[in-house]
This record gives sequence, structure tokens and C-alpha cells, in this order.
Amino acid sequence: MSVTISITKDNESVDIDIPTEWKDMTVKYWAEMALIITSHQKSLEDEKKGHLEENEAKPDVNITALLKDAEIVDTLKLNRDIFCYISGLSKEDMKEVDMTQVATVIETLGVLMKEYEPKGLRSFEFEGETYYFPSEYLKKNTYGDFIETTQLDMNIEQMKNGRYDVLPAQMAILCRREGEEYDEDLLEAKTEKFQNLPMDTVYEFAFFLTNAAEKLVKVSNIYLEKKDKA
Repeated sequence: MSVTISITKDNESVDIDIPTEWKDMTVKYWAEMALIITSHQKSLEDEKKGHLEENEAKPDVNITALLKDAEIVDTLKLNRDIFCYISGLSKEDMKEVDMTQVATVIETLGVLMKEYEPKGLRSFEFEGETYYFPSEYLKKNTYGDFIETTQLDMNIEQMKNGRYDVLPAQMAILCRREGEEYDEDLLEAKTEKFQNLPMDTVYEFAFFLTNAAEKLVKVSNIYLEKKDKA
């Protein structure tokens, strides 16, 4: 599903579809948007820190009001940058956009700010083919495969911090068709193709991989504890 808005671009009326569900948004699309959001978060934190350091010893300065104003200004700039990314408009052209259109986009995207609830998938369909999550690492994947992909620093916390760019590469390594063997020569092309995976599939993989890593760590710790007691 999506919401359609009409804007004027290059003196022509253009319809733009805004995705309202994770399945309607590719990982490449969301990764770019996540970078915009995280860059604003860092900028706001730096600005707040600057206000505190500059005015901490000035009793006549209302620091709370300064910080609040900084948040408001940053939110407006963030909304502008997100709208520019989605619409393809420049910041200059953005000045002519009806406020209701901007509000519609931001409200729509707000639905996607809620934490994703995994369904427990173990495979997915993409471009007419079925790919499987590595449910049994020691049978269908080598331990080296697992180490290689986890070295890409993927976990749920990284995703919360905007690190979605590593996910297509990890999925290219671990998610395979029936009978498919790991082929390093094809990894780059497969990674590029997986940039267009829908975000609901990517989230399912992220939760799967995180749970798998936690289980392996737990088993390893139990083994080490028994070895120490032996």
C-alpha cells in the first residue's frame, strides 16, 4: 500500500507514491533515508552540546529554551530533507511545496517508525526464486560463512543506528536457493540485486541472524563452563 501525493516538479504536475508498509520499501531506499535521519540526530546532539558548553556559566540564558528551539529547527530541516529525498526536489524547489503535502508524507512515514514485529520467516521469494535462511549452519553453511557475515557488524542495535547498508551483503552470503553453493565471484552481483529486497524480508533476516548468533554464543559459553569445571 502507499499514499499518493501530487507536486510540481520542473513546472509539471508529478504524482509520487509514499510507501506505508515495510514490504513496499526496499532496503536501499530505507538505508538512504536512515542515513538522513542519523545525520540529523548527530548534528542536533552536537548543537545541543555546543549550547550547553557556551552558556552553562551564564545565569541569564535560558538553556532549556535554546535546546527546545534547536530541536524544533532540526525537526523542520529533517522533514525538509526527507521530503526532498522522496520527491527528488531540490531544497530550493521544496520552498514552494504546500505544507499539507509535507505533513502527509511525514505522517505516513511515522507509521514506519514503530518497531518491526517479526513473523519468524525462514525463506523468501524474490524475482521468481526462493531463497532460504541458513537454518542449520553446520549442515548447509560452514562456520566460516557465519564468521564472515557476522564480521560485517550486523545486529539489531546497528540497524537502530542506521546501519542497513551491510544487510544485502550478509544476505548474499547466507541466503541461498536450494542446492546453491557459495560463489565469491557472484557475490557482488548478488549483493547489488539484494539492494532491492523489501524491508520486511530484510528485518526477518536481521532478527533470524541475531537469534542464531545469540544461540551460538550461549552454546559456546555452556561448553566453556563445563570445560572449566572438568
